[in-house]
Amino acid sequence: MRYTLAEIAARIGGRVVGDENLVLTGINSLESATANELSFAEEKYLEKAVSSKAGALLVPRHDEALPQALIICEHPFRAAGKIMQEIDKAAQMVESTIDQNATIGENVSLGNNLHIGPGAVIGNDVIIGDNSRIYANTYIGRGVTLGANCRIYPGVVIRENCSLGDRVIIHPNSVIGSDGFGFLQIGGCNVKIPQIGGVIIEDDVEIGALCTINRAALDKTIIGRGTKLDDHVHLGHGVKVGHEVIMCAQVGISGSVKIGNQVLLGPRSGTVDHIEIGDRARLMAGTSAAKDLAGDQDYGGIPAVPAKQALRQLMAATHLPKDRGRLAVLEKRVQELEKLLQEKL
Repeated sequence: MRYTLAEIAARIGGRVVGDENLVLTGINSLESATANELSFAEEKYLEKAVSSKAGALLVPRHDEALPQALIICEHPFRAAGKIMQEIDKAAQMVESTIDQNATIGENVSLGNNLHIGPGAVIGNDVIIGDNSRIYANTYIGRGVTLGANCRIYPGVVIRENCSLGDRVIIHPNSVIGSDGFGFLQIGGCNVKIPQIGGVIIEDDVEIGALCTINRAALDKTIIGRGTKLDDHVHLGHGVKVGHEVIMCAQVGISGSVKIGNQVLLGPRSGTVDHIEIGDRARLMAGTSAAKDLAGDQDYGGIPAVPAKQALRQLMAATHLPKDRGRLAVLEKRVQELEKLLQEKL
């Protein structure tokens, strides 16, 4: 990054207060930014911004207490995000080339302006769209379709007959299309049920590092448009995920679960199999859903209940040690009273 204040303001639709020709070479937090870096502060952080050493700030209004050059904009955090996207785009630029140490199968359709890194393996009958980036040591199995402008980072495995839309991002060492956990116990033995379905990942999905998305036994595991998965997320076979869903780290979804649109699943939350979670439901960290959950509600606890009830249960649990001591005193007193009553009789 190397922009003048005027250039940054033009990109985000802001107004400069101070030296328009000031050159900035990065963006950082209020605490860590230096004189050649940009930072940002929403209204509630303006007082904190006074002590920042940033060369310039994105802020919602002019404040005389701020010694830096300023760019006035309606939403500083959003504006900062736009600048960060440009920096990230520049950082992700790699040469459009197919490395000589990549392995390309037969009947493969390759789009324009591709990067395929060393050690990548592309199976037979694969289709890859324009401008996609396939980094080193990835594996894309037979019959996979990969859309345009995708980024597949090192160590990712995409098994056979999976379909990915445009602008899909998969971070290192995630696995798409591994076998679902399907077994039958017959005669004391665990007999594997072949998992011959696939996975569909729609446009603008981002999948974190070390995630596992199982293929369905017969149908498709589906991740809807715009959904984002954090690291260490597991989706079982046949799961159907709606649009714009957020799954935080270590979420675990059992097989054949249906998740609606714009659902938020907090860290370490999970479900049993074959249930439905309604649109815009929100599960607190550590929540475990054991039955269908209606949409437009917050949930917590094990098993999941409405969030207010879960918090009351949690608060009640904190009193259990004290209540146990009180109960012991009451039991002893009842025993003494019963003994006195028997003596009088």
